[in-house]
This record gives sequence, C-alpha cells and structure tokens, in this order.
Amino acid sequence: MLSRHGARLAAFLAPVALLLPTAAHADQVTVDDAAGDAKAINFGSELAGFLFGSEVEGQPLFLDAPAEAATDITRTTIQHGRRITITTHFRDLVETAEHSVEMRVLVPRGRFDLSVGRSADGSGYAQLAPRMVFTEDGDVRPRLCRSVRGRYDVAAETVTVSFPAACIGKPRWVQVTSVASRIQVTPIGDGSVNLAGWADDAFRSSLSEKSMGRSPKVRRG
Repeated sequence: MLSRHGARLAAFLAPVALLLPTAAHADQVTVDDAAGDAKAINFGSELAGFLFGSEVEGQPLFLDAPAEAATDITRTTIQHGRRITITTHFRDLVETAEHSVEMRVLVPRGRFDLSVGRSADGSGYAQLAPRMVFTEDGDVRPRLCRSVRGRYDVAAETVTVSFPAACIGKPRWVQVTSVASRIQVTPIGDGSVNLAGWADDAFRSSLSEKSMGRSPKVRRG
C-alpha cells in the first residue's frame, strides 16, 4: 500500500485538466523525455503547505532540479496486447525508497488509475483501480484485477508494470499519463522531520499543477 506521504503526493499530482490527445499508433509506442527536467517540490509553496503542513510563503510549487536523476524519466514504452505493459526508463535509478510512478490509463469509455512503487522499507507494490461492474441483482461493486505485476530493475534503470487488458475491458486503444515521484523524509534532532520531494512528467518537459502530458493512443495489437 502507499505510504502516507506517497498517497498525499499522488493525490496532489492528479491532473485537474488533461492535454488534448495525439495521433494513434499501433500496439507499441516509445516516447522519449528530456534528461534533466525533473523538478523539486517546494514545500514552502502554498499548495504544498496546504497538503503537507509546511509554511506558506507564496513561492512557486516546483523548482528546477537538474541533478535529480532517480525520478528523471528519459523514455516510456507502452505495449498493448493481451497484457498492457508500461516500462519507464530513468536517468539513474539510484534512490528507490518512497519512489513511485503514478499513471492514468485512458480508454474510449473511461479511465483507470495505475501505480507502481517502493515504500521506505523496500517493499514494492503495483495496483490498478478496481473496475466497477453491475451484478445480477442490479448492485454496483468493484472487480479487482488480481494479476497486476510491478518490477524495479535498478541495473537497467527501469520500472515496469503490467496487467491483463481484460481488467479494463479489452479496449481498442489506451492512452497514458505518467508522473514519477519520490519523497525523502529526514529526521531532525528536535524530533521534527525535513521533507524533500522530486517529480517528473513522462510526456511533458515540465510539471504543471493543472495538467499532465498524454502519450499517443496505442491501439491493441
């Protein structure tokens, strides 16, 4: 499960508005992202202060962090077949504690939240938001996808997550938004903690409070 800080950060990075879709491609697509465009989260900004309890000083939410490599996405590959597989490549996956990739999978008639990550203790998780289905008696209840798989490959600098296309209704195409992030919590001698955080959008050269980049549509192979 997501940690408390990771869950807050995931909610904070969820888009308010999405960019317009781009052209469709067939069964697999790879999108490059610029190196060195990861951002640091300014915990003194108004929004971060509201979410994390830090001081509000009217400062920008994101700051340039060209040295940050663990969340700096360089390439994303989406494969759409019987399973949907998303592989995220990083500049240097040197830090993986409280690291995650939060995605939204858009389909012709809906969207699904997908996440993969590692907690501070090194344990990993991969989860897909449950699909809501109608039962015979007319009720609506969630149907869990029980074969979501996630893997951190530090040697290859990649994070991969996959799940059966049937879990999202076998759509004819998928489109993905994706943001990698990590939180670092450092205890201070007085009993308080220092929070630091970094993030990168896989499909944009910058981070925005209001929108996230989209991949091209990837049609079923």
